[in-house]
Amino acid sequence: MHVGVARVEMRLTQVLGVLKRASRKVGPRTGRMVAISALAEGADRLFAQAALAVGADLVALLPFASADYETTFSEQSETPKYRKLLERATKITELPGTLAETKLAYEAVGQLTVGNCDVLLAVWDGRPAAGRGGTSEVIQFALDGGKPVIWIDAASDRPPLLLRSPTASGPRRVGVQTLARRARPITRRRFEQLAASSKASRNVL
Repeated sequence: MHVGVARVEMRLTQVLGVLKRASRKVGPRTGRMVAISALAEGADRLFAQAALAVGADLVALLPFASADYETTFSEQSETPKYRKLLERATKITELPGTLAETKLAYEAVGQLTVGNCDVLLAVWDGRPAAGRGGTSEVIQFALDGGKPVIWIDAASDRPPLLLRSPTASGPRRVGVQTLARRARPITRRRFEQLAASSKASRNVL
């Protein structure tokens, strides 16, 4: 994170707080805002912490059994933080991924997250994915499916941006790198529109 952890944390809290207030403004909800996270090292855990801080329910969606997942962490000193987040989750789902095929597991958890969300909140440095299941691939999957993406730029200190596919792009899809160059800061009105178009029972991110 070129802009630093503190700045990313601030942006995440800002976006989640505005979405929560916007959802209240557009009308009552029968459920609480729900945040889905794979709890991976870095941005995933920052997102989960910020979501809990604004009062959202946390759903943990893991690519492997939790015990296997912990063996993939590069910093084992972070494992206690991961476990504390798990303890605060209202629901934990472990996908049947294997350590022998980690890329497939990360791809599956990314696609399932997108499939269950109304809005994707992505912390991304603007670079292509290093492999299957990387951030830019998950963003592309969301955009291809018509899901709005709020982008927090991890490489440049600027306001949150809105990524969206054009309504009529022709036979060829527009790549996420191109869409990133066209992105504009998200407005408060757009936050309210996103909140209004989310599921009637909850907002899932």
